[in-house]
Amino acid sequence: MSSYILHSAMFFRENRLPLKVLHRDPEIPFSLHSHEFYELVVVASGKGTHLLQAESRPLQEGMVFFIKPGTVHGYADIEGLVLYDVLIGEKAFSGHLPDLREVSGFREVFLQEDSNLPLVRLSGHQLSEILSLVGAIKKESEGQDYGNGAAALAYAKLLQLMILICRFYTSRKGTVYQEDPRLQDIIAYMEKHLDRSISLEELVGVSNMSASTLNRQFKLSTGWSPVDFHIHRRIAYASTLLLTTNLSIERISEKTGFSDANYFARQFRSHMQMSPRQYKTLWTTPTAD
Repeated sequence: MSSYILHSAMFFRENRLPLKVLHRDPEIPFSLHSHEFYELVVVASGKGTHLLQAESRPLQEGMVFFIKPGTVHGYADIEGLVLYDVLIGEKAFSGHLPDLREVSGFREVFLQEDSNLPLVRLSGHQLSEILSLVGAIKKESEGQDYGNGAAALAYAKLLQLMILICRFYTSRKGTVYQEDPRLQDIIAYMEKHLDRSISLEELVGVSNMSASTLNRQFKLSTGWSPVDFHIHRRIAYASTLLLTTNLSIERISEKTGFSDANYFARQFRSHMQMSPRQYKTLWTTPTAD
């Protein structure tokens, strides 16, 4: 099957650090293509299929993978898929490569052959931490004016991001991701009620599990308690509203079930490591490609 190539000049400024963050919300079906640069992909929410030349793989929230130059890939079967793409030029990737090779998990995550691309699976807390760092990289990489140190800081945060992903990957090696099919109906129930809070007692009634079993299975599968997971999904919905509507923060707070705007702001900052206003500014400010 034929494919096309995305060139570095389409994305990176001349004579600057070749580093750019793209927010794909929503991602659209993308035919097979390759790049002249590296691409680190973080799946923030939704579902889809990642296409490679020899196989296809299901994608869902919390997955991270790394695409090397020349690797042919694409996306299909999109269901609300939201991606953060960190585009990395060869200069930025190779700067500290000898040191990075010594980091546990780095070879497996970032240096694998194209036919064996690993999917790093993040818990909810880990995903929030990664997205916060990706946002910081975006901010600094877009401010690469001479003399302000933004390029150096963006590069430092890129190194931090790669090492953090390696640590998360290594911490889960040898463990089995314990997905419980019973949770799918509960999560679907949560998704239908992103406009209000849900108590543990209500979820116990929906799940037909005891509170202790429900808590345990959610922790094993998502890294969150059931109530915290639902708050996380409401914050994700609020994030979408911030980027796709002109609603006020107070109105978004109400639409996601946070009657107190101050409480909403505290929860948003806890999950996204920035205020709602900072998030909107970060991801909606237009920049030149």
